[in-house]
This record gives sequence, structure tokens and C-alpha cells, in this order.
Amino acid sequence: MITWLVQQTRSIENPSTSLADPDEWLYEGLGAGRSTSGVRMGREKALTIATVWRAVSLIARDVAKLPIILYQRAGAGKERAIEHPAYRLLRKKPCEWLTAFQWKQVMTVHVLLHGNGYSVILRRGDGSPEEILPLSPIATYPVRANGRLWYITTVDGRPIKLLPEDVLHFKGLGFDGLIGYSWIQKARDSLGLTVASEEYGSRFFSNDARPSVVLETPNRLGEKARSNLRESWNAIHQGVSRAHRVAILEEGLKLRPFSANAKESQLLEQRKFQVREVANWFDLPPHKLGDDAKSSYNSLEQENQAYLDSALDPHLVGIEEECEDKLLTEEQKEQDTHVVSFLRSALVRADLAERYAAYSIGIDKRIVNPNEVRAMEDMNPYDGGDEFLVPLNMGQGGNPAPAPLNPPEDPPPDPEPAGRQVPASALRAIVADAARRMIRRLATHAGRVAGRPAEFMSWLDTFGAQHRPVIIEALAPGVLACGANNSEVLADRLLAGVRAALLDRSGRCTAGELAAGVDLEMRACEIELAGQLAEELLP
Repeated sequence: MITWLVQQTRSIENPSTSLADPDEWLYEGLGAGRSTSGVRMGREKALTIATVWRAVSLIARDVAKLPIILYQRAGAGKERAIEHPAYRLLRKKPCEWLTAFQWKQVMTVHVLLHGNGYSVILRRGDGSPEEILPLSPIATYPVRANGRLWYITTVDGRPIKLLPEDVLHFKGLGFDGLIGYSWIQKARDSLGLTVASEEYGSRFFSNDARPSVVLETPNRLGEKARSNLRESWNAIHQGVSRAHRVAILEEGLKLRPFSANAKESQLLEQRKFQVREVANWFDLPPHKLGDDAKSSYNSLEQENQAYLDSALDPHLVGIEEECEDKLLTEEQKEQDTHVVSFLRSALVRADLAERYAAYSIGIDKRIVNPNEVRAMEDMNPYDGGDEFLVPLNMGQGGNPAPAPLNPPEDPPPDPEPAGRQVPASALRAIVADAARRMIRRLATHAGRVAGRPAEFMSWLDTFGAQHRPVIIEALAPGVLACGANNSEVLADRLLAGVRAALLDRSGRCTAGELAAGVDLEMRACEIELAGQLAEELLP
């Protein structure tokens, strides 16, 4: 905000520079300077560009949808600080008329377009935060006076001075650490070229992709005759709806067209280039803005992780640190008792099969317990799920290792073998994990053969004999731990289930779709079939 404009008591209109046609300095001061392409570029003009709108809305919405949580440290871990007055403001409602999502979205849009986002903290008598209100980034700015930082904002035409500890200031890329650069001003020439290209393309096609023609006559025409000829020609032939009409030329009139087409004018190439240009300004992968270039990542998880690292995380870290600095007490900051953090896992999620495989490893390594996994999947806990399961071959943390399992004998061991000392859920997890590993092994072989559709059916009839011994060996430890001795039966059930699923899939897809269909079917088997086998073995 240009404060002297607000504080003027007389009209700022100058007879030599009227407000109807002001000098360039006024446009510059109001953030709508002219680009080298001749287009004046401000916030509203920039948002008329589809790729800019998409980039801003994409980043702002993704930042806003990630929950921001205030934690309190508890020993070596941390727990949600629900009793802290700032918890509700960040998690639910910063103020009466904004939800947390809306507030985070507004602040991110301000940072993306203006380089700075401001919110004022209204406090209770004891200094605790009561409300967080957004401020206009155009009417708010920081100043240093006598070695002290202040913030000035304008409300109803009146300047108001605010203490720095009462202002949340989210900055974009900057030079002096005091304010962030205005993105629109820095990208003015790139955006101006985009707007100019779109305007040119609109005019190009409004003239039926023929920018101009020359009408030649051996006679001399006066000004009025030239004007009449031009207007009558345009009235009959200009525009797509009037294309291909028959032209009738009289009195020696000749038509000489300037040939051009969309490819020669490079309109399409220019539009693609501008999409990538905007993506570069926002640190976005181009395909996020609709560019048809292929992604270099092999999975959605990798793609989202790269997007989080390059485009989102700088905003998230800036919000976290600013909230910790302004919403915590000096004692809390000095003793590091609280921390503000976004739940980034809400964005980066692997597909179902990969998540369940990772959960299995986490449970086996005692990183998480089953109920924590269920919470991550938005499922209710179950009794006994808070226990950290101990693998059969080790004991740790005061939990003794289970008694050694007796090898299978004839006659069979007691009805209650030592393996039953382990919780049934742990035994099921062991069997299911072994089954998943074997299904992934089969998936690798099936994927290779699916690339040769003509050989797939014959392979499907013979693959069981090849893989059965390995599957029996892999399942045996888990089966024995459950007090059973039927790993051969379980292996045959696994092979039969996989064969039935692949046979059904091959009958429902073309040769070209076989490889993708096999991959999808094997992922489903890894999730469903492995669990079913474990349940059948140990209900």
C-alpha cells in the first residue's frame, strides 16, 4: 500500500496526468505495470490465465487441506495439545467467519500472488490467542523505526500500527527477510506474453484464421470508397460463421490473401510453452497444469512426494515456523515443549497394496501396533490391538521371547502347542506376510509372460508345479507356528486362487490390455487372498 496516497487530504489528480489516463508510475505503484509485450499485468489479469488459476488454486487447496496440529512433547514422543488455546484456532476455526481450511487457503493465495500473507492475532487479557484475522496484503506492510519492527495496515482508510508479535507474516521468496517478492511483478513479462498470445489467437480465429487479405484494384479509390469496400468485405466474409462464402469481385478487383495457419503461427506450440513457463514459476511438475508431457515418476506416491518437496513444503515450513514463533509463549519456545506441524501423510499415500505391505513391516519391527495402523486407515480400534507384537524369534523391551516351537512329530504334539502363546493376530500376520511375498513372486513371473499374450494360457496351466515347492517352504514356518502341519494344502489354495483370478482376468481383456490387467489382479490377490488364507488357517 502506498501510504501517502491514503493520507493525502487533497485530490491526487494532476491536470497534466489525469486518473483517466495516468502515467506509468501510478500503474507500477498499484502493482499493474506494463509488460514488454504491452499488456498491463496485475493480480486480476493474471488470474484470467487458466494455467495461473490452476497453479494458484492447486497449491492453495493442497496446503489448506493438510491439517495443522499443535503438539505437546510427552517424554520421547508427543501428543496433541488440545488444551492449548492455539490448537482450536489452527485446527478448526481461526475466527468466527473462517474455517481453518479457508484461512490457510486465503493466506497461501496471498503469498503466491503478492509474496506476503498477513494475519493479526487478537489476544485475551492474559496474552493467549483468541482469534486470527486475515489482513489485506495490499494494505499491510512492515516498517523498521528506531531499530524496532512494526506492521502498518489500513482499515477504513485509517492507518493502524501493530506489534510484530501480533502479526503472522507468511513470506514468499525475498531478498532482505522483511518482505517477499511480488510474484506477479517478477513474472510480468512471462504472463504478458501469455495474455498477448491468447488475444492474438482469439483475433486470429475470429478472422477465420486469415489475419488479413489485400484487395487490389487498378482504379484510384477515395477515403470513403476504401472504407466502404473494407466494411462490405468484412460484413460478408469475416468470421468463422461466414467462412467459405463465394467472393464476387467487380471492376477489375483482385484478391491477394496472406496465407497463414495455426501451425505456421505456432499458436499451439506457444500455448504449451507458456504452460511450462508458469509451472516453472510455481515449481510445479508441468503435468499438474495439464501439460501432456509424460511424468518421470513410476507411481503416484513418488509423484506426490516430489510435488510435496518442491511446491508445497516451502509454504508448509514457513507456516509452521511462523505459528510457533507467534502463538507460543516465550517459555514454551525456550523449553521446546510444543511444536506445530502439518500432517503431510494426508497427501503422500501409497496405493493399498504398498501401504498394507509397509504396515506389515512396521508391525513386525514394533514401529507401530495394529490399532495405530487402523487409525491411519480411518478404522476403529479393536481389543488387544494396542499391544506391540513380538516376532517369534526374538524378545525385546522386557517382553520374553515365546517358548521354542516343537517341530512337527508323529504323533502330533499337544493340542496347545507353544506357538499358541503368541497372539492369534500375530500368527495370522506372519502367514499373511509369507503369502503376500509369494504372490508378489508369482506376479513378477506373470507380468513377464503377460507381455507375450500367446504364451500366457499355457504358462497358466504349468506355473503351479514350478513354484509349489518354494511356496510350501515359505509358508511352513508360519503354519507350524500356528500348530498346524498343512503348508502343502495352503500352498495349493494359494496357487488355485491366483490361477482362478488370472484366468478370469484373461477372459475379460484384450491382448493389449493383458499386462495391465494381470498387474491389477495380482495386486488384488496380494491384499485379499493372503488375508483369506491366514483366516482359514487360524480363524
